[in-house]
Amino acid sequence: MSQAALVPRVISALIRAELAGVNAHTLAVAWQRAESAGVNFESLSERGLALVLLQYCGYPTSPQELSVFLRVAQPLTPNALVSALISDDQAVNYARWLPAFLEDMDLPLQRNSRLMLRWLVAERAAAIAAQQPALERLRRLADDPSTSPKISALLVYALGKCGTLDEDYDRVIHHAEIVITQDRGNLDLVAEALYAMYPPALINALQYFLDQTEGRPSRQQLDTGLLLLQKVAEIEDRAFWQAYHAPLSALVDQLSALGERHAAITRLLDQVEKQLAYAAYDADEG
Repeated sequence: MSQAALVPRVISALIRAELAGVNAHTLAVAWQRAESAGVNFESLSERGLALVLLQYCGYPTSPQELSVFLRVAQPLTPNALVSALISDDQAVNYARWLPAFLEDMDLPLQRNSRLMLRWLVAERAAAIAAQQPALERLRRLADDPSTSPKISALLVYALGKCGTLDEDYDRVIHHAEIVITQDRGNLDLVAEALYAMYPPALINALQYFLDQTEGRPSRQQLDTGLLLLQKVAEIEDRAFWQAYHAPLSALVDQLSALGERHAAITRLLDQVEKQLAYAAYDADEG
C-alpha cells in the first residue's frame, strides 16, 4: 500500500480506537511534531506509523501547535478535550493564545477556537482567574470597536467568569448589551457569567432588556426575556433575594404586563414572587 493511502488509514484506525486524548486534533499535532523531528515516514510500516503518531500525540504546547490543533476541519467537541490530560498551566496558556484565532478567516480555526475557549472557561475558570495577565488579549479584543458581535457572548463568558469586577465589569456589561440586542443565541453564557461576576448585573441585564423592548416584543425578544428571567428564577441563594428584594420586586411589576399576554412569563414570575415571599419571611423572622 502506498504511503499516501496508508496515512489516512492509520489515523482513522487510531481515532476509532477511542484512546484517551487521541483524536483528529491531537493526531494533527503528532504529525507536525514527527515531521519537525525528522521522522522518515516513507520507511514506516502501518504499525510503525501508528506507534510514531502515538509517541508524538498530545495537546498543544505552543501557539503554533495550537493553530495546527484547531485548524483540523472536524469540529472540536468536549470529548476531544480530556481534562485530565490538560494541565492548569496549559489551560492558562491556551487562554493567552486563543484570542489570536477567534476572528481568523480560516473557518475551522475560528470555529474550533471559540469552542475551545468556551470549554476552557467551563472547566478551568479558577486556574485562569488566578493568572489575570492571561486575559489581556481578550481584554484588548473586548475594547476594540471592530471586534465582531459574534464573539461578544464569549467575551462576556470568559471575562465574567475569569476576570475581576474592578477590571472587567464595564467590558462585560457592554458586550452583554450587544448580545441582548444583536446575538441572543448565546444568552445562556451571558446570564451565567453575569451572575458569577456580580449577581445584580443579571438584574441590570433584565432591566436593559425591558428598556429595549417597547410594546409587543417579537418572538426573538420574548425568548431573550424568558431566558434572562429563567436564570434569575433559578437562583437559590436566599441572601440574593433578600439583598435585592426592592429591584427584583420592581422588575416583577414591569414584567407583569408582559405576563398577561405570555403564559411562560407568568409561570416564571410565579417562581420569582415565591422567592421574594420566602426572602421577606426570612427577614421578618430574623
